[in-house]
Amino acid sequence: MVPSKILLATLACLTAAFPAFAQSAPATSAVAAPKLVPYTTPDKSASASVPTSWKITAAANTVIVMTGPQGETISLGNTLIVRDAAFQLNQPVSGGVDLSIPNSDSLSQKFTLAMQHGAALAGVADPQIKIASETPMSQVPATVGQCGRIVASMNGKSGPVTDATVMCSLPVDAGGTYKMIFITAQAPPVIAQQESALASAVFSSYRIPANMLQAKLAPFYVPPAVANAETAAILRQTAIQQNMINTQANCFDLTVLRETPTPLLPRSCGGLAPN
Repeated sequence: MVPSKILLATLACLTAAFPAFAQSAPATSAVAAPKLVPYTTPDKSASASVPTSWKITAAANTVIVMTGPQGETISLGNTLIVRDAAFQLNQPVSGGVDLSIPNSDSLSQKFTLAMQHGAALAGVADPQIKIASETPMSQVPATVGQCGRIVASMNGKSGPVTDATVMCSLPVDAGGTYKMIFITAQAPPVIAQQESALASAVFSSYRIPANMLQAKLAPFYVPPAVANAETAAILRQTAIQQNMINTQANCFDLTVLRETPTPLLPRSCGGLAPN
């Protein structure tokens, strides 16, 4: 499989995140799901299917955030720049870094600290997060990072919500920073079950163009070129780095967004199929 061709293929199949989302909520009577319509961000960095009765509240730089009429929220592609250091609530941010969390922490710990930090920045109370489950995505290779599904309950802006998140923590770069990427659905507990199929459909429709996906996964810190290095050496190193970024994006697409079984993955992503 050729990476560039795979990256241009449809991004889909995040439905495995949602059975737990539905099971964590009380049963409700069946409600007809709203119609989905295609949507592309103004900057052409991402697209997804959006329920007709919902509103888009953010749409740029591969991120799409939408809200529903009953307090639901779906957030696709949010990214945090994290310094590999001790966490401090309300710590000052600088140089494009959002917060500090030890990279050795578990996904649940990183998720909880990121949510607490976001609440503090917004000036609201601690969200009182309770993790219901954390399920690692075992087919994701180490070159992509640590990925998994988290189901939690917490206090949202308007009351309790059930949260289902697909989350990836990318490897630490040469500058001691790393990225965390979130794809999330939230709903009040009383309607979370009936909204699970809708959230699944929106998740599976999420698409990112190949060049945007590569940029999203690229290291935050890029070392400056050595001043006296020969041009050929610089070009050679640049080609190596670009190949690594291509492979990482390819594996993220296949393992996180499409959840391809390990035997069907290319060897570059830890599978058995030819690259």
